[in-house]
Amino acid sequence: MPTVSEPGGRVTAAAARTVAAGTARLLAAWCTGSPLPEAPDRRCDGVADFARRRVRVSQSMFFTDRTTAALMELGDGEPGLRENAGHMEMIYDGANAYVRVADSWTGISLADPGGPLGPYDPLWPLDALFGASDDAVEIGPEAVRAVPATRYRLTVDLARADAALPAGVSVPSGPYRALSRMPAEVWLDAAGLARRISVSSDPAAAPDAQVWSIVELWDFGVAAGITPPGPEEILTPAEAEQLGDQEPPGRNA
Repeated sequence: MPTVSEPGGRVTAAAARTVAAGTARLLAAWCTGSPLPEAPDRRCDGVADFARRRVRVSQSMFFTDRTTAALMELGDGEPGLRENAGHMEMIYDGANAYVRVADSWTGISLADPGGPLGPYDPLWPLDALFGASDDAVEIGPEAVRAVPATRYRLTVDLARADAALPAGVSVPSGPYRALSRMPAEVWLDAAGLARRISVSSDPAAAPDAQVWSIVELWDFGVAAGITPPGPEEILTPAEAEQLGDQEPPGRNA
């Protein structure tokens, strides 16, 4: 068993150490062909409360900023869409997810809140890191958001992550055997906290076609104060659609 001073030990301890930091600011991204995101790969950014498994973010309307921009270029004639399509406000609360509609919210994924985070949750890569194998290889020093860090390459076993997390972990689609050898990279700072986590959610794909789910973390210990909407604030999908027709997207994000 590797010690915490060895690459495998540092990496396998990183998820628990990061969660123990309590809160952080975050950016989540999806990137094809590389574990290193570019600005247009951004999905969302905001703040996370690790203990409560909550995230509040400004979310790209269509998957990533890149696809949102492309769709806006196509245009569909809706007044104000291009100007307001930047982002929408979302709260992820355990297995639940809510999107703001005017002064209310609607649920886009309502399940047992104590269940596993879905693959779309910004913190899913951190959950996956609980399944870090002890095969980590140090790549070298590489700063993340101007913070010195060390980059490692490893594989993730989602069965191990599932066993380590009280709520378990959700899995992406794909061959079952691939879920025990998912390519991953992690950037750890001097305290052993994860500054960036990249996990390939499609390990069976060719390297240049692999889709990486990425989260970057900084400002550990920042005030979070994330409160999910109460039942009286939640609209049905039909009510949200009707209200959304009256409000330009992103107005309240």
